[in-house]
Amino acid sequence: MNNKQIKFLIILNILFVGCVSTGGLSKVNRHSETVGQASSFNFQNSATRLLDRYSYTINRYEEYSSRVYYETMWKDHSLFDDEIDIEINAVQTRLILEARPKIKEPTAGRETYSVKFTGEVLVRMDPFGEWITISMTPQRKVYFKQLADDFKFDLRASIGRF
Repeated sequence: MNNKQIKFLIILNILFVGCVSTGGLSKVNRHSETVGQASSFNFQNSATRLLDRYSYTINRYEEYSSRVYYETMWKDHSLFDDEIDIEINAVQTRLILEARPKIKEPTAGRETYSVKFTGEVLVRMDPFGEWITISMTPQRKVYFKQLADDFKFDLRASIGRF
């Protein structure tokens, strides 16, 4: 087999494993997890700290009674070793941070929000190609898991700060 055939098989395998593991119900280029609960105030403060810490720029912000939503601009990244191994040429990521009302605390007079973290990735396989979605590599998954954990720990630390 030549290099192009090996590369094609690796990409096909990543796509197939991503589809099978997600049951086709979620995007293969996305890492999502519920990271905790917070007041709207604490969510917004923790979200701002996370975005600043990792140098993401807010593209869209929405605040409604049904949710608070942050979406960042796509950000260029250095390639991880496993992305280089499958000949990815360029990577961009963005974050989506979302809080939806969970329960209202009658004694405190404030709502508790369920907080969700989502990280997405786009790749280019050649320098002048289109941005495409493929399954995340293991190292990119670890990157997003670290960001989600940082967000989770910041939310937990802010519980006492109202």
